[in-house]
Amino acid sequence: MVVVGAGPAGSTAARQCALKGLKTLLLEKEKLPRYKPCGGAVSEKSLSLLDFKINKELVERECYGAILKYGRYGIKARKPYRFGILTSRDKFDFYLTEKAVNAGVELHDSEKVRSLNVLDSHVVVKTDKTSYNASSVIGADGVNSIVSRQVRDRFAPAELGLSFEAALPYDVDNLEDPDLIRTFFGCAPGGYGWVFPKREHLSVGIVGILSRFKEPKRAFTDFMEKRGLDPSVRFQTHLIPLGGYKRETCSDRIILVGDAAGYADPFLWEGIQYAIHSGKIAAGVISGSYGGGDFSNDRLSIYKKDCFKAFGENLEHSLEFSRLIHQYPNILIRLVASNEPLISRYLDTAVGRLGYRAYRNWLLLRVPYYLLQNFICR
Repeated sequence: MVVVGAGPAGSTAARQCALKGLKTLLLEKEKLPRYKPCGGAVSEKSLSLLDFKINKELVERECYGAILKYGRYGIKARKPYRFGILTSRDKFDFYLTEKAVNAGVELHDSEKVRSLNVLDSHVVVKTDKTSYNASSVIGADGVNSIVSRQVRDRFAPAELGLSFEAALPYDVDNLEDPDLIRTFFGCAPGGYGWVFPKREHLSVGIVGILSRFKEPKRAFTDFMEKRGLDPSVRFQTHLIPLGGYKRETCSDRIILVGDAAGYADPFLWEGIQYAIHSGKIAAGVISGSYGGGDFSNDRLSIYKKDCFKAFGENLEHSLEFSRLIHQYPNILIRLVASNEPLISRYLDTAVGRLGYRAYRNWLLLRVPYYLLQNFICR
């Protein structure tokens, strides 16, 4: 079988397929390791999905809490447990790829997939170097997936986030609370800005919904200036799909995982957890199909059901929550940015202790109390 894309979704899927005894080829268009624009925050939930411990050298900073700001409001919350790490995606992704290769996966990097031809008996995968015949293909080639053209239409602008990201050299050890991530709301439509302390630099950026982001470069410059950071720094941009939408993720002999499937948190804009999880689920479904030789859409649709049970329903609630909180920012975001218990409770979602539906209900029950306490009694 062939897996297209060597990010966390593809490497995880390929590794699991190889461990299940499948002859697996992993294709990656870039030369590895490759730069990946990303804040580099990996939740504890994401790490728990791996069947191995990551190298300590990959951990540039351990996260124990967050600082959330909205306008002149700001709050700090610290947890008694680690809820995530900060890493560099080029190193993190390459480490996962090495784990796949060690499990028996054949890796071809610097080889771009040009097209797929799905036949009754197999899939022809054509690259810029040669072609391959595969019983099935897992598409892990990101938001602009070539594999996805066999399954669904392109993402609409309203279903995408546009992110600007930069790395700034910084003496992080002299930064107050270097083990806390910083998030800033009100600087991008439907999104936020961030400052993440790494080992020797800061990862800074903003993300907002593409269809509503009228002047994104100006927004990024304003964000940097307001933080006292160099607005002329070199930046990278990338797209992130909003999860929670009902989309096709498989067809005959094809399964999409990670960003290619649209699996990313539409409020937090985090995709690594769902990349790893969907990659594992896809490998299980594919390996089961080999037993009966059935790679039809009907058979592979088990994947959609399993993903929905594992995390898809939570993504739907995240989408609802994101729309709600960004519709009333001067009430809901302002409340969370003014009261430590509200953000502290939210951090439980990052480790899988709490789902979005439970947090939303918990929050809304407390809104009247905090409105009275913050806005009326003062």
